[in-house]
Amino acid sequence: TWNIENYPKNNLTNFYVKEIIDSLNIDFIALQEISDNEAFSSLSTSLGNHWYGYRSDSPSSEWGELAFLINQNEFEIIGTPYTILNSYQYEFAYRPPLVIECSYQNQSLVFINVHYKCCGDGNLDESDPWDEEYRRLMASFYLEEYISENFNNENVIIMGDFNDDLLDAESNNVFNVFLDSPDEYYFSDLPMATEQDYWGYWSYPSWPSHLDHIIITNELFDEYQNINSSCNTILIDNILNSGWAEYDNYISDHRPV
Repeated sequence: TWNIENYPKNNLTNFYVKEIIDSLNIDFIALQEISDNEAFSSLSTSLGNHWYGYRSDSPSSEWGELAFLINQNEFEIIGTPYTILNSYQYEFAYRPPLVIECSYQNQSLVFINVHYKCCGDGNLDESDPWDEEYRRLMASFYLEEYISENFNNENVIIMGDFNDDLLDAESNNVFNVFLDSPDEYYFSDLPMATEQDYWGYWSYPSWPSHLDHIIITNELFDEYQNINSSCNTILIDNILNSGWAEYDNYISDHRPV
């Protein structure tokens, strides 16, 4: 999952992003803040004919859209991507979750791409419908309810920029509906959120905070326990000549997870 800030934020962004995808041998990416459809189409084409690019077309274009990039040599795409919970545009900051269903090695997978409302003061005020934390709390509630009702026995992966910290106190935690059900959901990036070395682990180090998460449902717990499974923030800035300054200038203020 990768929030590529106000994509493309620089006329060299596509060059950087293509090189990163090629060098890391990535096969599936959920993207956020994809503002320019023409630039996104150009990126998808540059990756090769076996790549599938899809950008949402919700009313949120001024805030950037959700999108997918998928290597079709590895994934079989089932149907067309679609948005869900469109009745709750406000709670999702006018970026309704984007869903795509795929098959990987004869196993069905449901990917849900999200970009929650940003900002706030860190305090959850359930009496204030304008409160940013409350909007994120309700987005989590509606999303979990939808998964329970529609994908109860499916392999579901929720990924995106959730704009909030996993380690907030229970009274202010917008993810309680997921965290309180450890038999049903697991944040695979939770170990990174607990690290004190934010520059070495967190997806939004300039704040600093860890805001980009990946949730898996219990149907995938056994696969994730495989010795070869891992979840990491990809420290692309470490391999650039000018480090974070170059990454932030040409690519994004978020790192991929």
